[in-house]
Amino acid sequence: MTSQEKKELRTCTKQGLINLINDPRYTQNKVNQFPAIIGYLARHGLPGGTSKEDFLDLVYTARNELIAQAAEAHANANQPVDYDTIPGLQGAALNRVKAFLRDPVASIEAELRAFHDRKENFEQMEDPDEVQYYVDLKTNADIHVIELSVSGETDRIKYDHNPEMIDILGRLSKKLPEEDASIDASLKRINSGFFGTLFRRRSKEYAAFERSFKEFRDVKWAHSGNVEDLQKKTTAYLAHVIPNFKYSKDMPREQWLAALPKGKRNRAEFCLNVLDSIAEHKKMKPYMDNVENAMSGKPVKNIVEEPAIQNDIVTQKQFQQSLEQAVEPEEKKEDIVVEEEGPKVESNDIEIQ
Repeated sequence: MTSQEKKELRTCTKQGLINLINDPRYTQNKVNQFPAIIGYLARHGLPGGTSKEDFLDLVYTARNELIAQAAEAHANANQPVDYDTIPGLQGAALNRVKAFLRDPVASIEAELRAFHDRKENFEQMEDPDEVQYYVDLKTNADIHVIELSVSGETDRIKYDHNPEMIDILGRLSKKLPEEDASIDASLKRINSGFFGTLFRRRSKEYAAFERSFKEFRDVKWAHSGNVEDLQKKTTAYLAHVIPNFKYSKDMPREQWLAALPKGKRNRAEFCLNVLDSIAEHKKMKPYMDNVENAMSGKPVKNIVEEPAIQNDIVTQKQFQQSLEQAVEPEEKKEDIVVEEEGPKVESNDIEIQ
């Protein structure tokens, strides 16, 4: 095992977890998906790797991704399917996932304990580094069990009460460019790094967006997960830099972005991704609520699809006529750009089956 492979197998990030859960290896083979999630979470905090996010944040992110996938399957089904089932799972495998969706912390604690106690046939492994990796992984799983058993109820409630935050941030993470390893890395890039932060002029609209987004994604803030405030502040910034901006399914996104200077273009693209994530969340929320309720034995609601909104041709023509006249001039000092890329997260080759 090379040093790079060792580091990758000891790295646990939110972006890496989301990538793993949405990997076709597991979306097309759901039986192996949940065991792979357990194996990935067991990496968190391993020496020699990278683990920046809070462990509970990762646990609830995994739960949300599974609910979102189940909700999408129900939304796209040609015929109604019971919400307490997950396509591709049955029997014991389905019951394990159901237990995780009902009580993620208790489920992960039990899963990691079983993972630590499981007997391994290390004689079949030829690489001593691979043997050491699994030994360290099982020891680390036991550490997480101890930490979860003494963690405060307050920490769990913070995530239980923020399903909107978790879902929207998860959807936003999937829209990041490949060179951005996390949302923080993306924010650093669009703000032009250290020198760009020092010398660029920030509009009050963008400052308001930054503040709202920071509070939205931090569970310690009282307004954490405030979707309406984030949507309002994001829309206000885009209306500031794009004439006649109006969010819609058929908006001329690429045309808007192409007309902006580089600094504004990067920030506007990030903000459009935020609004896209919010729109996706609101569309899928009724299905996700039904999945969550059904898994807990609660009643589900009938979902009536809203009619599609027709494209506003008049608004589009007004935009085209005013675009060249109304776009702001390029910001001063915009040519001073220091872009910093985060570490690239790649799928691991060794999964816990």
